[in-house]
Amino acid sequence: MKKVLFALVLFVFAAVLVACGQEEYEIAMITDSGDIDDRSFNQGTWEGIVEFAEEEGKTYKYYKPTEISFDAYVAAIDLAVESGAKVVVTPGFLFENSVHKAQTTHPEVTFILIDGSPHNVTDWGTMATYDAAAPDFTVADNTLSIFFQEEQSGFLAGYASVKEGFTNLGFMGGMAVPAVVRFGLGFVAGAYYAAEEEGLTTYSFA
Repeated sequence: MKKVLFALVLFVFAAVLVACGQEEYEIAMITDSGDIDDRSFNQGTWEGIVEFAEEEGKTYKYYKPTEISFDAYVAAIDLAVESGAKVVVTPGFLFENSVHKAQTTHPEVTFILIDGSPHNVTDWGTMATYDAAAPDFTVADNTLSIFFQEEQSGFLAGYASVKEGFTNLGFMGGMAVPAVVRFGLGFVAGAYYAAEEEGLTTYSFA
């Protein structure tokens, strides 16, 4: 998964920054709740940024918010832009609200939101919004929203597990966020499919 993310980040930068020519600029990454060595989204994204920036002779930097909150994320984005960032990369759905605001506040900056889409909703039960306005799901022209098909990698993991001879399988995904749920569903589907091929007819899901 990290290798796929790494390659995707390189591809996106090549597409987004080609129009910038020789203009000097800075690529900024804002970390979410983790750090750049978390062996997950933050690290995969950061490694892609570093490789691209060093190959192209671009400046780059990462910013870690002071806390996990809307205001802290917005402040980190503002700091990155004030420091000269022309491209701001945010890995994770936790940035959906902050990017929604920043894409309007900084129309001259390109935002890359990985595994999320900008919106102003803070409570899905009441549809409350951070700006007290009507729910808005606009993806501005200066924002690129990227989603993965986690169910596909989950399917392959489940399928391979059964094909390797494992018959008692478990899946622990951490937080029940949409991406993790999709992976888990794919894992079960892949295991089921492989079991059918192997002639295993007794299943138990817990």
